[in-house]
Amino acid sequence: MFYENVELYNIAEINGENLLTRIPDKLRVALNENAKLRALYPAGCEIRFNLKTETGKIILKLKGELGVFFPVVEVYQGAFKAMSYSLGAKPTEIPITLPQNIELLDKISKEKNFPFDSRLFRIMLPYSAAIEIPKIEGDFSPPAKEQTPQTGYIAYGSSITHGSYAVRPTGTYAMRTAQLLGVDLINLGFGGGAHCESQVADYIAERNDWDFATLELGINMIGCFETEEFKKRVDYFIKKIASTHPDKWIFCIDIFTFYGDFDPASTKQNEFRKVVKETVEKLNMPKVIHIDGREILKNASGLMAGDLVHPSPEGMEEIAKNLAQYIKKEMKN
Repeated sequence: MFYENVELYNIAEINGENLLTRIPDKLRVALNENAKLRALYPAGCEIRFNLKTETGKIILKLKGELGVFFPVVEVYQGAFKAMSYSLGAKPTEIPITLPQNIELLDKISKEKNFPFDSRLFRIMLPYSAAIEIPKIEGDFSPPAKEQTPQTGYIAYGSSITHGSYAVRPTGTYAMRTAQLLGVDLINLGFGGGAHCESQVADYIAERNDWDFATLELGINMIGCFETEEFKKRVDYFIKKIASTHPDKWIFCIDIFTFYGDFDPASTKQNEFRKVVKETVEKLNMPKVIHIDGREILKNASGLMAGDLVHPSPEGMEEIAKNLAQYIKKEMKN
């Protein structure tokens, strides 16, 4: 959406509480409690603009309690990282000025065919807390179409897709996958809330700003849904999106490696994985692809020690590299 003289990328609305929401508020409040809350966390969201004068500033603050982990903001000049800031409950001022070597950045970006224009400011927001924007001050203009990637990538999923335990906004597997592929990420990960609601499937199906999608399915439902209900929801979720966009690639990822895979008594994850695999096979659409989550997160040491569910920063990078390679290979065929 466009706000004042900037683009709030991956933001659908600013709601009545002055909070950024990644999906329309009418949809958000109809979802499960975790998705309802986490949709207000700006995972994969950016403030994008061009600076028309010498300086400007953006003021940001966290909404709610302190103690949020990794409330980091990154500032990028196109594809180049410039600075990082840590947010708190008090307003944080982010000064805006072009770097002294901007002409060299321009030259490199053009020679290397980077997907983002180096003149484009990208304020990468933290994934772990709701954010307010008290003030935007400066002579800015929104990005032109040619300044950003022309290929859009939607990533739906759990807190793993949302980005939990990544140490920076660009450290999530979804963002790193987008960077490796040179595409623009639309992050629809909802920590604890990827329950495959039909309303979310309908919403993704209605959107036309994406060219391929990854759907991470299962981990948020394995503890609170029976296999039959999971099957029912996954069937509608994949079928709705795929049938509406038969020309687009959709990669359906089942449960990543997690603690249950090391417990011989745990079998439900195998049922869930089978559901995703068989749903894709039954659809028999050449661009709807099943991916076994264990094949892109193979190394158990890439899991956080505390829960053996969430990837560590190393695990995020392993997923991104393997997933990007898989997507690139399939989309070339």
